[in-house]
Amino acid sequence: MWLEICLFLLAVFAYAYYEITKQFNFFKSIGLPYSKPSFPFGSKQMGDLMMKKVKLEDFDDQVAAEFPGEKLFGFFAMGQPTFYVNDEELAKQILIKDFNYFMDRRSMDFGHDVMNAFLTNLKGEEWKTVRSLMSGVFTSGKLKKMVPHLIQVGANFEQHIGNKIGEELNMKDIGGLLTLDAIASSGFGIETNSFKDQDNAFRINALKLTNAPGYGSKFVLLKLAIMLMFPKISKLFKINFVDFKVLDYFSSIIRQTYRKRLESKEKRNDIIDIMIDELKKKEQSSGGQDQTYESEFEKDAALDTKNLTDVKEKYDTEVILISNAILFFFAGFDTTSTGIALCCHYLSHHPDAQEQVYREITTVIDEDSEPTFEDLQNLKYMEMFISESFRNFTLVPALERVCTKDYKVPETNIIIPKDRVVKVYTKGIAKLDSNFKNPLAFDPDNFAPENKPNKFAYTMFGQGPRNCIGMRYAMLTLKVALVHLLRQHKVLKCSRTVDYPELNQQNLNQLKDGIFIKLEKRF
Repeated sequence: MWLEICLFLLAVFAYAYYEITKQFNFFKSIGLPYSKPSFPFGSKQMGDLMMKKVKLEDFDDQVAAEFPGEKLFGFFAMGQPTFYVNDEELAKQILIKDFNYFMDRRSMDFGHDVMNAFLTNLKGEEWKTVRSLMSGVFTSGKLKKMVPHLIQVGANFEQHIGNKIGEELNMKDIGGLLTLDAIASSGFGIETNSFKDQDNAFRINALKLTNAPGYGSKFVLLKLAIMLMFPKISKLFKINFVDFKVLDYFSSIIRQTYRKRLESKEKRNDIIDIMIDELKKKEQSSGGQDQTYESEFEKDAALDTKNLTDVKEKYDTEVILISNAILFFFAGFDTTSTGIALCCHYLSHHPDAQEQVYREITTVIDEDSEPTFEDLQNLKYMEMFISESFRNFTLVPALERVCTKDYKVPETNIIIPKDRVVKVYTKGIAKLDSNFKNPLAFDPDNFAPENKPNKFAYTMFGQGPRNCIGMRYAMLTLKVALVHLLRQHKVLKCSRTVDYPELNQQNLNQLKDGIFIKLEKRF
């Protein structure tokens, strides 16, 4: 018996060793500098990360630091060879100019139709088809229709914090309440007030879906790593970081709402309504149409939509709508609530900038009036402040793509083979003097037009056609939050305010020690 067990374990070890080490000579064979690998973690930095010797937010910095003069080098994540790009011009080539070679991201088989149809999980023409559909959902004209839903949530937020004057408030948690209600209302057609009822079913299931502390698995990062690096093993043992019961809860809500809207023709001007309209529009469209762009960022993200297959030929309409409505929540909840918390952190540390944001609010928005969509668009300094908050605390240090066909790196003899993973280190670009006026300090004027900021160097929402499709919605929600936070209150430091935020290494959706501030009435 013991002999059989030992032989089995030896066989498992031998298989793992072979799988992890079989490509360790890959970069040497193509003449590219690389970080030396060893069993089982691959390159040293990966081992340090797995053994918790380095924080996740510092991981890409340490990888790049090993090759300070190299534009391109190799790295091993366990047994997987990964190309690392540490050069602004090559980054532009990969993310924008030569996008057709790097159209995909790593995808996973979640074992669930709804998650498999997430826009972020699709590849090639399938991704193009659904992306072209979803692009029409987040235009300025469509977002304008959602503003009343956001304003109501903002008013509930303002009333809630008005009763917390002088208390030490964790703005990641309070920002989460606002973000949750905003998405429930503008995305799912559900009116909630989580400030008054924090135990409502929608909120509890949302916390489970996002693996919030106390509501999800403690091993979510390990499960995700196994799914990415060992897909066959994860499929064999049905490893997943999402609770399918919770996923089915949200799927049921959206499905019922969708069918009810089709029957009743009721219009609420939320994400579900707009997606229904876009699906109908795609059915009636005969092909690609001339495109207009609201910014250079959007122009860089443009796709050629001519000759794309009818979306209904590839996917069931309900699955498309359900999966991407849930993705809207999945991708937006923690990003936006973290954004609110970071803004509060920097407001408390930079009272002069806070005062300038407040003065702009009083100038643009009529006293005792709720902001209109046009008012929110005209809060230019506030937008600079928000962007600088994200730039100064880098949530996304690198962008990842998968090579879709062999690519010759410009001005070299290096070929990136099809299906290889490429990581573009972007954090360093954001800290260059050539890209921002005052790159190493918190300074909203880094985004002032007269200072000619390099928009490519700001990658919080990605770059190129695979950027974050909900960027405008996130910015709109953050502006609504700051208007309702600041027009009656000052944000101050408290005894639990940290000098610099850190990610929680056990749960990357949280900030270590929270973001605590206190409020003072303005008048």
